[in-house]
Amino acid sequence: MSNLFSARLIVTVISLAVLTFMGIFSETSLAIVSPHLMEEFNVSAVAVQWLTSGFLLLLAAAIPLSPFLIKTISTKLLFKFAVTIFIAGTIIGAFASNFAMLLAGRLIMAIGTGCSLPLLTNIVLEETTPYQRGTLLGIVGLVVSFAPVLGPVLGGLIAEYLGWRWVFLFMLPILVVSFIMGSAAIRDIRKGEVYHLDIKSFFISSAGLILFIMGLSSLSAKYGILLIFISLVFLVIFILLQLKVKYPLINIRILKYKMFTLGLITVCMPMASVLALAFLIPILAQMGLGENALKASFILLPGTLLSGLLAPFMGAKYAKFGVRRLIIPGFIIMSLAMIYLLLVEVSFSTTLIGYICFMTGAAFCQVPAQTNALNALPQKYNADGIAILSTLQQTAGAAGTALASVLLSYGAKKAYNADIDNIYVYGINYGFMLCLVFVLTGLFAALQIKTTLEKENE
Repeated sequence: MSNLFSARLIVTVISLAVLTFMGIFSETSLAIVSPHLMEEFNVSAVAVQWLTSGFLLLLAAAIPLSPFLIKTISTKLLFKFAVTIFIAGTIIGAFASNFAMLLAGRLIMAIGTGCSLPLLTNIVLEETTPYQRGTLLGIVGLVVSFAPVLGPVLGGLIAEYLGWRWVFLFMLPILVVSFIMGSAAIRDIRKGEVYHLDIKSFFISSAGLILFIMGLSSLSAKYGILLIFISLVFLVIFILLQLKVKYPLINIRILKYKMFTLGLITVCMPMASVLALAFLIPILAQMGLGENALKASFILLPGTLLSGLLAPFMGAKYAKFGVRRLIIPGFIIMSLAMIYLLLVEVSFSTTLIGYICFMTGAAFCQVPAQTNALNALPQKYNADGIAILSTLQQTAGAAGTALASVLLSYGAKKAYNADIDNIYVYGINYGFMLCLVFVLTGLFAALQIKTTLEKENE
């Protein structure tokens, strides 16, 4: 690998990947202890899911700022800010005395991840060729993919023996090491472009995203649909504004590149379903099957581990096989896995098998789909493409988690009213059906996609 990439670039990528790793690690480790948090803070499943969807929501709201930040602020300074703000949120979360304080810590952490995630991808795009890109993004995927592997296991161990607060304390020394590595290796990738920030667009897009996820989380209430409608009005205003202003917050005109637009669907649908399952399965295992947090984590471990190991392999194979021969089988595998989970009797072993199959299919899709989508754009649109892809990807994750929590609660309530035993097992099936819809939508887009190894010249 040293013959392909410089040591400086490798250290740069690792330092940024570690920060992204910590964001995902905290997400999955907290997901596994959701029942503990529900009990300690006396909150519902819909409320506790905001630790995930709220994090992803603020992350999605912050990412549209990334083209402005990357083009106008020193790359090293931006990295230092991202790590520092993440550390601040981690400390707040560790010492939270109530649920609101814990959520505030998570939202502050999202700001740090919102800076580092697009910066990491942008550095890879700027400092590699399209043929190298799949390999390096695959290696990044390996690093980041181990976060959901370690998160549930360490979260389960921590919850059983130390308490959930140590999830946050565990991250602090690792973040300090990342700060030191990045400060030494990162170089400026700015190109001296003049870039103006459209504050009005930023607030409109943020309001639209927040109202959309709040609406999804409140679908059982009368005002849920109203919030979604208002969010769509904000979205229309935002799009019209981006087409009108001289310096748009996000250059939505790049959606004219069909392979990029289809690529967005093939990236976002797996994200929505993976995070929905990461939320649903720990609740199923602990509240439906009566397992403790540690044993519940072992349902997620093999699937996420296998997915993480496959990520760099699939990234490297993208240049050889193209995108269709990887992501179409991947979506088919995910679809069959969800059908299996819906049809078989729920148990520890059947859920474990279904999740392993699902995450295997997800590994076929994630890196190739993202690489292919970004390769479809001219190089001058790298930052804009990353901003759109990352924003929609995080929004999809937040939406998937929010919808899954609503459907879980709806199904559990319906089972309770019908005097059905094990209401959580019954309710989980509604969430599984949602994941199947996500995956089939991704498969439809994948069937129309083409490989884009070479960048456009315009």
